[in-house]
Formats: sequence, structure tokens, C-alpha cells
Amino acid sequence: MYRDIPLEEAVAILMKYTKPIGFDEIDIIDALGRVLNENIITSFSLPPFNRSPLDGYAVIAEDTISASKEQPILLRVNQNIFAGDLPLRPIVSGEAAAIATGAPIPPGANAVIKIEDTQLVEDNVLLFSQLKPGDNFINQGDDVPAGEQILSKGMLITPAVIGLLASLGRKTVKVFKRPKVAALSIGDELVGIDEPRAPGKIYNSNLYAISAQITEAGGVPVPYRNTVDDKNQIAFLLDSCLQENDMVITTGGVSVGKRDYVKESITLSGANTLFWKVNIKPGTPVVCGEKNGRLIVGLSGNPAAAMITFYMLIRPVLQKISGLQQVNLPHVTAIMEEPFTKKSKQRRMMRANVYWKNGYYHAVPSGTQSPGALKSMLQCNALIDIPGGKGPLNIGEEVKVILLSPNYIL
Repeated sequence: MYRDIPLEEAVAILMKYTKPIGFDEIDIIDALGRVLNENIITSFSLPPFNRSPLDGYAVIAEDTISASKEQPILLRVNQNIFAGDLPLRPIVSGEAAAIATGAPIPPGANAVIKIEDTQLVEDNVLLFSQLKPGDNFINQGDDVPAGEQILSKGMLITPAVIGLLASLGRKTVKVFKRPKVAALSIGDELVGIDEPRAPGKIYNSNLYAISAQITEAGGVPVPYRNTVDDKNQIAFLLDSCLQENDMVITTGGVSVGKRDYVKESITLSGANTLFWKVNIKPGTPVVCGEKNGRLIVGLSGNPAAAMITFYMLIRPVLQKISGLQQVNLPHVTAIMEEPFTKKSKQRRMMRANVYWKNGYYHAVPSGTQSPGALKSMLQCNALIDIPGGKGPLNIGEEVKVILLSPNYIL
């Protein structure tokens, strides 16, 4: 078992036990936020024909030479083409076709004049501006040519991806299975939110915060009711959870107190302990075990510490299991707008609000930095990564910042 290891080493250890768990084929309307498990190659061009981007008249650009409001050009209108129609005939010199946005451009035409620059006169149209070949003309395949690999396995499915799939006539798509992740909180002091809170007790907020983070990271949370500080009961629950889920995350019971039993319970459950304690603050007392290729990760019971270590340690693992290729949160440089007076021997992840102004990111610490202070996470959209032994931080100083998940992004 490793102990007091750097964050990057802990992530690397977990990644050794991380692999996708299969795929589903689902309707594209349900695919938002899932990860693509196939390469998508276009079977036809987008758009599939030359089309007009606006309402107007399809013309031959050479017919419009010297056209102006003072000296308009007169062309005969030979047809009306609406979206969904096919042209009835080609365009020849001296002719124009009335055309709607999105309609196919008839053969022979090489430009479209917008309707605001024309005037219809019975079966003819007056043109008040000059065009060049290709003006207001969208070519077949301008967006996507036929045979192009437009989407790749491992991409996150966004609304734009769904729109593209629909434009290709795809009703279903293959996606990676989402890992089932058991979430449980440990501690005699915890009560469920549906129970009365007696003196000395607290509501089990970690269960819901961590479950939400599991969902955001691409997993399926399976919340369990909190369990008391009993090592045999915890060990039994860990083993049961591993049999029914792909991963187990616990909060509480991981430090050095007399009733902190999670590390011992991992051993009692038959799992192999991989490491205990990661050199970051808050959230140092992280413990990780493995059994039959499935991970148990025990986080601090302090709410903010649990959420921060989830971001830094568990989120990339879940995203990789979910099939995502890019799992790292973005890093930027920001300028401190308020001082931070403390110095820490350990590497510190400081909650912050980061914003963009005048060409730079600016960082402001978000409230108290206590590991149990959940309110400080409300306005936290980033973590300032402070190396061990560094500090205090002064106004105007440049710092390394980790931008948090899309729900918190700038």
C-alpha cells in the first residue's frame, strides 16, 4: 500500500483499473451527455444539394454586371422554387428563378440576389445590385462532404452532435455504458433527509452532493442509506456494493480517529488497499481499494473536501470508464484579485471564483476555505492550485487555476 502520495500518482494508480464496460444503442433524443462509441462517416454530403441561404432570385451573376438602383437589370422569372421543391428547369442567360431559403438552386444559376435588392414586375424582376459568381450560394457538401469521418469515438454528445446525427438520418447511436457507482456515507452522526434531526446529528448532505457529481462525471449514482461506524457492517456493505456496481465511493471514516474504520473495512471486505492519503489539502485522508478490478474510494466526510477530491481524483476515472477521450479539467493562469494570507506545507486546492476581464482571468477566493464549508462551493467555479510551501498570495500575483466542470464553467 502506498501512503502520502502526490495527486497525479494517485490518479495514475486508479487509471490502471479503469476501462469502459460496454455500449448501448439508444435513440439520439436520449443521447445528450453520453459518449459516442462509434465513428460516424457521412454517407452523403451536407447540404445534399446546392441551396439558397436566403429568399431571393437565383441568377447568372454575369447577367447582373453594372446593375444598380439607377440602372436596374430586367430578367424574366421562369419558375418559383420553394424549400422541399425541385427546380423545374435550368436557368439560362436573361432568366431568374424566384427561390426560398433552403431551396435547391437550379442548374445554370451561380448566384442568388436577396429579395430586398429586387422588385417584381409581373413575370419579370428588376435587379438593383451587381453579383459575383458564388454570392449567396451554398454548394453541395459545403458543410460536410460525403465520406468524411465527422464524429469520432470518445466524443461527448452535445446538442450540435445530435443535430448532425439527425441531419444524417440517424435515429439511434452507439454510446458507452455509464458505470454504476454506489455512493454511501458513513458515520453515527448522520441522519437521512427524510428523518427528524436529533441534537448532535446532521443531515447526510454528502450522499446527494456526491451522487450529483457522479451524474455530472458520466456515471449512474446508486445511493445507499448511511451506515454507522461499525467496521464489520461497513466491510459487508462494501462487498455487497461491489457485487452490484462498477465502483464504490464512500464519505467519512477515512482519517485517524478511533472510529474511522473504512481503511480497515476495505481489508475485511477482501479488497486490496492501493493507497491511503494523498498530498493535497483539503481531502488528504483518501483511501482506495480494489477487488476483482473494481475500485473502492473513500473520501473525507467534510463536504467541501469530499467534493474537491472527487473533482481531482474520481471525476477523470469515471469519465474514462464512460469512454470519454478528454478527461482532464482545463488549466489556466489567473491574477489574484484578493490576498490569501495562509501558507501550507501541503499542496492546496483553494476554492475560487474566476472571471475574464480585459484579456486575463482573475481569481477571487470564494469564502472560507474550511474543509467542511459547503457554502464556499456555491460560487466556486475553479480551484487555485497552490504548490506545497507556497504562500501567502498577494494581489496581482499569477496563479495556476483549474476550471471546474461545465456546470460551474465561466
